[in-house]
Amino acid sequence: MHSTIFQITTEKVEDGGLLNEDTLQQGDNSELDYCSDIDEEDRRERIECLVNEILPEGMFTLIDENTICYNGGVEAWLEEWVKLIKEKCSLVTTGNIREWSTLYHLKEAIDNPLDTGSRFYDDNSGCSSYSDKSGEFMKNLNDLEAGTLLYVGGVIDYHF
Repeated sequence: MHSTIFQITTEKVEDGGLLNEDTLQQGDNSELDYCSDIDEEDRRERIECLVNEILPEGMFTLIDENTICYNGGVEAWLEEWVKLIKEKCSLVTTGNIREWSTLYHLKEAIDNPLDTGSRFYDDNSGCSSYSDKSGEFMKNLNDLEAGTLLYVGGVIDYHF
């Protein structure tokens, strides 16, 4: 399956620091089979999709082709995330806990609450050769104030 990895940071990304197909670990011992660069038009479309379809409605505004404004709202969103996790937990029983799908859906509710194939890369995460699922990105919003600008660096296609 193909999807997108977005490099999103709180500081502008210089050309030398842009995420590209050679930046991330891929292949053996990685969740990613391979990555590939995309053209500018595809990049623009994917960033618009990120803001308008993937991220929670109203929490972000696209300012320009490389800048997103965080509008706030993580507190309310966190309440919804907790509800989702509790809902998935309530579905776990002694009869189905051995089925792969039971724990998979619970794990996805925790790791990927936006239910997206898109992944997020942050140079400040300490793991500069890996990207994260949506849960890590959303947890990082706790440290931001409404009005904080986020900068989109590299945007790449990946296959897993």
